[in-house]
Amino acid sequence: MPSKKPVTDPTRLKAQQLREAQERTDRRIRLTIISVVTVVVLAIIAAVTIAIVRGGDDGQSGSQSGDAAAVLGPYADGSPVLLSNLGLGQTDDSLPTLTEYFDYTCHVCADVDVAVGARLSDQAEKGAFNIAYQPVTTVGMAYQKPATTASLIVAQKDPEHWVDFHHALLAYFEEQFNAGNGTVIQDLDKSTEQVAQIATEAGVPADVVSTFTQNSVDAYLATTTNEWTSKTFDGRDPSSFGTPEFVKDGTTVIKLSGSSADAIFETIMTGMGVTAK
Repeated sequence: MPSKKPVTDPTRLKAQQLREAQERTDRRIRLTIISVVTVVVLAIIAAVTIAIVRGGDDGQSGSQSGDAAAVLGPYADGSPVLLSNLGLGQTDDSLPTLTEYFDYTCHVCADVDVAVGARLSDQAEKGAFNIAYQPVTTVGMAYQKPATTASLIVAQKDPEHWVDFHHALLAYFEEQFNAGNGTVIQDLDKSTEQVAQIATEAGVPADVVSTFTQNSVDAYLATTTNEWTSKTFDGRDPSSFGTPEFVKDGTTVIKLSGSSADAIFETIMTGMGVTAK
């Protein structure tokens, strides 16, 4: 078979160069969007947060179900999910703590988690720092309620699979949101079924999945969101903040920047004052 001849016609050559440039751009654009949106959308999300806190839910989320204290156990008071080299639910007092404020239906949270979330949890498990994952409400689509409820149940009953489940919940939302598909994430019943499926695929045992409730987190999220919005972290602009918000040792906001996953990851590591393990 004859070898393919190089393109020599100037017009065709230019077209080929443009196509190749576009392909390179397409590969970069996703993570570029993360960095740009993270900066630009924070003020909008902050405004949404205030509206949700003041106005309650939008009718999509349904009423809180089940005995929240019984369902959420140690998390019923608004506690975050802790992760460290000592395991889930524990912190190493010799290490700094990274708190991540997030909403399972915040598309920027989902984009950032897909980009660097697994690397951050891996660093926590290796002993670089502790992580406190703190769910709050900034967007509050229907998917948030069963996702948050199930996340807190798995953190108690199946800690071995919680990290994978947490990342999978955000990855699913990221996929649906970026595809412009609200069929599931804006429907409470469909979201509840999908969360159970995600849990099963993440390895959560059937007897744990069977304990999931549709929504036991209204009071939990009201508490965490009110506490979060009232904080006065160093480096936070009180007029424009939102999720995801990363905070070192409960005092200082880490500003995300960069146009690649590596750059965003390094921003967080530098903000924490640690090197990757």
